[in-house]
Amino acid sequence: MPDEMVRARELAERARSFERKGDAAKALGCYDEALALFDRDTQDPLLADVLRWKGTLLRERGETDAAYRNYSQSLVQASLAGNVAGQAHALNCLAIIAHRRGDPKESERVYTKAAALASASGETRLLGMIEQNRGVLAATRGDLVLAAACYTTSLGAFEAAGDDEPTSWVLNNLGMLHVKAKNFAAAREHLERGLAIAVKREDATIINICVLNLAEMWLGMGELDAAEEYCGQALEDAAKRGDHLTAAGALKCRATIERERGAFDKSIATLRIAIYEAQSSEDQLLHAELLRELGDTSRALGNAGAARSAWREAADSFAVIGATRDAAELSERIESLPGADVGARIGSVPIADVSPRIEAPPA
Repeated sequence: MPDEMVRARELAERARSFERKGDAAKALGCYDEALALFDRDTQDPLLADVLRWKGTLLRERGETDAAYRNYSQSLVQASLAGNVAGQAHALNCLAIIAHRRGDPKESERVYTKAAALASASGETRLLGMIEQNRGVLAATRGDLVLAAACYTTSLGAFEAAGDDEPTSWVLNNLGMLHVKAKNFAAAREHLERGLAIAVKREDATIINICVLNLAEMWLGMGELDAAEEYCGQALEDAAKRGDHLTAAGALKCRATIERERGAFDKSIATLRIAIYEAQSSEDQLLHAELLRELGDTSRALGNAGAARSAWREAADSFAVIGATRDAAELSERIESLPGADVGARIGSVPIADVSPRIEAPPA
């Protein structure tokens, strides 16, 4: 192996180590140094990997467009090198981006293509990751039974292989399914197991996500002090990592706590900051959830006009991403507002199961 490629691999491994420890700036610097060592016409499969790893770091920070560009370049490089496994990995990541941007049909199409290539190249670990990601997609659509089945299948495979990293991802997602179903004992068990694995691995990204989801769990139980403690930790950790996406989620949680305590004006202000934080992430589900919270707090303040406006936009966003139960439920809320009429109904929206907020795992 040429010296440049040995150095590139060393830099990539350093980048991944910095990333796990939550130092995104140093990780990005190492990735860029590694990428600069490749010749323009190289067919080394490592280039596709480094582009993808950098893309995932950017995605987890909420820099969705930059992540998409890296994943697209990774796919091109893997194709040029005839690297089928690299193509499957890149497609899996591009499917996550399509899901985040609110295009579930495209996401499912790309997952199917990624799974076929993963199977052809014997990438069993990647197949488990794709199955889990399909579970995230199913959960967003409202099919919690399918989501649970996908998670359970992938969890069993990862545990049997002794693969702790993706095991922590699935435990987090299963925990959030139980939060939505108000099965809080099961939710706590899964989330704390996932958190323990992430702490052992010193995986800052997954630690941050699990802590935030534990805050959501405590909030669902009505334990506001515990929710505030976990939420504060999640927000602080996200700020340290430069993670605008998780910061926006933590601010959403904080705003709900403030509303539950009667601090309505403060809740509105926090939500507006969260919406600003989330803008670059292009996360349509989070966008819809923030608008729903804004409507809830506006209604609590007695401002029916602001509640109606926020809920209408939220319902439209939920409908676009296939979260039809959420859209229908908001349509009913709008009709219940003072001065509401039939024209306030949000289209013809079928009923499905509730869609939880679940983070797609790294890849």
